[in-house]
Amino acid sequence: MLSADHLRANLLVKLGELTGKTHTLPLVLFAPTARCNSRCVSCDWWRADGAGDLSLAEIATLAADLQRARTRVVVLTGGEPLVRPDVMAVADLFRARGMTLQLLTSGLALGRFADDVASRFQTVTVSLDGHTDDLYREIRGVDGLGAVVEGVGKLRARAPHIRIAARSTLHRHNFRVLPKLIAKSREMGLDQISFLAADVDSTSDAFNRRASLAQAADGAGGPAKLLLNENEVDEFEAVVEATIRTHARDFQEDRVAPGPDGLRRLVGYYRAHLGQGSFRSPSCNAPWASVFIEADGGVRPCFFHPAVGNLRERSLADLLSEAMPDFRDGLDVATDPTCKRCVCSLRVSLRTKLW
Repeated sequence: MLSADHLRANLLVKLGELTGKTHTLPLVLFAPTARCNSRCVSCDWWRADGAGDLSLAEIATLAADLQRARTRVVVLTGGEPLVRPDVMAVADLFRARGMTLQLLTSGLALGRFADDVASRFQTVTVSLDGHTDDLYREIRGVDGLGAVVEGVGKLRARAPHIRIAARSTLHRHNFRVLPKLIAKSREMGLDQISFLAADVDSTSDAFNRRASLAQAADGAGGPAKLLLNENEVDEFEAVVEATIRTHARDFQEDRVAPGPDGLRRLVGYYRAHLGQGSFRSPSCNAPWASVFIEADGGVRPCFFHPAVGNLRERSLADLLSEAMPDFRDGLDVATDPTCKRCVCSLRVSLRTKLW
């Protein structure tokens, strides 16, 4: 049952959808650093040096601003949050303002930070794109699966109450092992594994893609190299349908997300890139319920839309009162090209429990 605080926040989000204004900002995704300790084929954060990351003093100001915006949940994402030396001091700034913390991490350093993470975070999500050492190394560019498994084990032992999940991006390199990834997540004792398609939008600069886009313009491939061809899409569809049949209980127990229709949507996404169907916008109100704050202070309505401003140039209150409403007024999720190609959506309804 939802608490009065949850219901109030959800009602204010719905009111914001009607008015375009920010009455509350319950969820914020924040990258403490642009640096990363992986070299994934689906992401370019590893190219960043973190030189422009917000200072601890700037983050303290942000934490105060988020408290005034009634933020309940801050998700530390990246880049890789755990490569920032003072990341726990960053986390404590938000906790001191009454916010709940969630962590999105590669998991490579989770074992080293198990005690610190256990005492600060409500949920932890690790990346799991390969079920074997070789496949993990091929996709994520480092020999790190053993470290992730060990880190999850240490965190589970220290904090059995914390929800620990995995997230996997499916693309040309790993779509065939979908059921094996589910099995690996069970072997690791994870509460859930969720699946996304790779963001292969040729115009998107999400995930620090500027360098990849330049390569693509020069004929070097870029993110499009992750696309499936016609035969592979047919094979992916067969893998998905088989998984739906053989893992019915996992879906029922919410150990696999999205559900069957969501997995079929991933197939449809890759088919649409081949012209075998149309892109479908998800049911999403992320720009009304959340923002993504980049390591350098850029404030995006979500991971994929461009920043509406920067905290080093305009205050968060100013951006929420002026820039975000202007963006929302011009956004039609059903028809927007970026939304139609989205691989990661959020829908806050009256029944949503974010924290």
